[in-house]
Amino acid sequence: MSSNGTPNGLDNFLENFNDINTETTFVEAEVKKNSAIAAIAYLVPILFFLPICIDGNSTFCKFHANQSLIWLIVAVILGIIFGILGVIPFIGGLFRLIFALLVLAVDFGFIYGTINGKALRLPYVGSLLKVF
Repeated sequence: MSSNGTPNGLDNFLENFNDINTETTFVEAEVKKNSAIAAIAYLVPILFFLPICIDGNSTFCKFHANQSLIWLIVAVILGIIFGILGVIPFIGGLFRLIFALLVLAVDFGFIYGTINGKALRLPYVGSLLKVF
């Protein structure tokens, strides 16, 4: 939010991926208590289970553990695809750079949303898997 209380451009963009129905189930105290742990799960997706270990009954933790697991699966698949494209002479380095920037952008978006108590879902695949 900007200083006058209106949403900024990043908030407007991320709102397209926000699941309002799920966000309303989050308890504000749980969000404040667990947002750093959920952010770590996005930053290092192999730690997708971390929010569940901290508070297994929290809808906030369950949601972000699921989304982190989905992000891990998608990142591995994209890594394989971009790795294959990365061996193409001359433009392979560009594909590797695009992959790295894509991962950083998605990580930043998830972390920003988590800290602000949002329920951001990956487009198309974010609701396909519900493990927790």
